[in-house]
Amino acid sequence: MFRGCRRGPSSGPARAVAPLAAAPPARAGDEPLLRGIFEIGKRSCDVVLSARRLRWSPILPESPTGGTGVALQAQEEIIEMKDVFSVKLKRRRFAGQQKGGTLLGITIFKCLHKEENKLTDCAIHLNNLSEDHCQSWFRHLKEILNVTEYEGHALLVLKECELQAFDGVVCVGGDGSVSEVAHGLLLRAQIDAGKDTEYVSKPVRAPIPLGVIPAGENERYCYILLVICS
Repeated sequence: MFRGCRRGPSSGPARAVAPLAAAPPARAGDEPLLRGIFEIGKRSCDVVLSARRLRWSPILPESPTGGTGVALQAQEEIIEMKDVFSVKLKRRRFAGQQKGGTLLGITIFKCLHKEENKLTDCAIHLNNLSEDHCQSWFRHLKEILNVTEYEGHALLVLKECELQAFDGVVCVGGDGSVSEVAHGLLLRAQIDAGKDTEYVSKPVRAPIPLGVIPAGENERYCYILLVICS
């Protein structure tokens, strides 16, 4: 953004004003996709979403003109999208209500490094009562995070995925999601190896590891893996 500089009345000759330097080009993935206002931690915030990160800063009142006070500085907070593992719409429901409910906003779940090789999580609540506003943001967040929406979605995504571009795949879900992701990894590996996917007597091993964060009702996979590893 360039700010114009208006010249006021002056008794002396006009002075040349050096042009403002252009801002450096944004890195790939840093271009803003959405910008909007949400309440975060009981404060109205200006929120900007890009493919790489989510950032926000409190909306502060303008300082009085002509005052001697120091202008208020809004502290920006940033979440790297690579640290986000889940997102959901937040609704208020009555007891026993399974669907619908009053929309409150969006909840983003971020992974935190607690100790070496230990992780914990935290939730960031983006509060906004506008259904259209939240649905638009929710849709963009799901596209960035590859959130599955129906049975077979993970299989479809992995079937078209270039596995060599990743160091690994982590599945957050229950037994069905884990099974589907494992199937998708193996299926893509057979396709890359040029094998017939209808019947494979000796399947090719997937080139990247699969990690599992249990988040389902029945975590049989995790129990089985624990027994085998023990």
